[in-house]
Amino acid sequence: MSAVPVLLVVSESPEVRLAVAREVGEGCRVVAALGATSADRRLDLGVDVDGLVLDLDADRRVVSDFLCRLVDRGFSGPRILLSSGFRPEASATFRASSHTHFALGRPWRSGELRSLLELVLGVSHLAESSGCP
Repeated sequence: MSAVPVLLVVSESPEVRLAVAREVGEGCRVVAALGATSADRRLDLGVDVDGLVLDLDADRRVVSDFLCRLVDRGFSGPRILLSSGFRPEASATFRASSHTHFALGRPWRSGELRSLLELVLGVSHLAESSGCP
């Protein structure tokens, strides 16, 4: 991992992309993708990412296919899956049962994404949160 982790944020929602960027501040370099096709293009161009934040509230089939392509690419970094359908209790259980996939409900509490990223990326002192969708 580089000195500043690179985080690929995949969401059709500009509010989600902005909220993630605000949550991590300058503690991560954020590469935004407007969806799976955009994310694939960035990865095809050789963007090396340490972690991924993926908004599941888009077309489920497209998102599922993208996650399969990540496996085909050999991406082994953490994947934080965001969804307005996740209940907090289920998200916490999911987090504890995986080494690569982590769930976070939308909206998340201030600082919750930052704390999760610090844990899964092995970094500390990401910027203080200023809001979440």
